[in-house]
Amino acid sequence: MDGFIACRIDKKAKRWQPIATTGTWSGHTAGKFTLQTEDLETIVANFKRLGLDVVVDYEHQSLYGDKAPASGWIRHPDGLRVQDGALVAYIEWTDAAKAQIKAGEYRYLSPTLVPHGTDPKSGEDVGWTLHSVALTNTPFFNELPPIAAKNQSSNKKETEMTKEQMEALQAENAALKAELSKTNEKLKEMQKVAASAKVKDAIAAKKLHPEQEQWACDYAIKDPEGFDAYLDAAKPQPDVPENNIYPATNKPEAEAIGMDRI
Repeated sequence: MDGFIACRIDKKAKRWQPIATTGTWSGHTAGKFTLQTEDLETIVANFKRLGLDVVVDYEHQSLYGDKAPASGWIRHPDGLRVQDGALVAYIEWTDAAKAQIKAGEYRYLSPTLVPHGTDPKSGEDVGWTLHSVALTNTPFFNELPPIAAKNQSSNKKETEMTKEQMEALQAENAALKAELSKTNEKLKEMQKVAASAKVKDAIAAKKLHPEQEQWACDYAIKDPEGFDAYLDAAKPQPDVPENNIYPATNKPEAEAIGMDRI
C-alpha cells in the first residue's frame, strides 16, 4: 500500500471521536496531501463496502510490529461517519486500553489512511481508505485535543440544553400544567354531580334526611367507598311529620285543652 498518512484523533470524553479533518498538510514524509469532505465521505463508503471492523492498535503495530493487539474496535457498518467537516469514529475500547488512557499512558489516536486503497476482489483503486487507528503519544496532526480518560456516549454539546430548548420545554411544561388543572377541575365537577345525584337518591329512598344533604355530599366526594358502605348499612327512615321530630313524646294539643275543661 502506498502513502500511509497518520492523523491525530480526539476522544474528548466521548466514544464518537474526530479522527481526521479537512485541510492541506505539507510536512508528512509521504509528501503534501489534501483531505476534502468528499475524501472523508469516500473513506466512510469504503469502510461500509469492505465490511470489516477496523482495529485500533498500539503505536501502529498493525503496520510495523510482529504482534498487533487491539486497544479497541470501530465496528462495521455504523462506526464511522462524516460530521461537521470531520471524520469521526465510534471506538469500543478494551479494558486494558481504558485503564492506560485513564492513567495518562496514552493521550492521542492516530489513524492510518491510504490515499489509493485497492479493492481486494476487483483490484481497482477505490481512493481514500481507513486501514487502522493507533493509540500513540506522537500524532501527526496537532489540530485536535488529546483523548479524555473517561468514556461517555455523548459530549457536552450533545447533553446540554440550549436556552431556546429550555424555554420551549418550560413553555410546554406550563401548557401541560394548565391542561392538567382544567382536567382536575372537570373531574371535581363530575364528582360533585355524581355525589349530589347519589345523595338525592338516598334522600328519596328515606336513607338520609334532607337536612343531611350537604354533609352527605361532602362525605360522598371525600370518601366514595365509605359513603357507599354507609348507605348499604342505612335503613329507610319512617315518615316524620313536618316540624315534629319527636312525635311519640308529644301529646296532641287539642286533647290537653279538652281535659282542662272537665
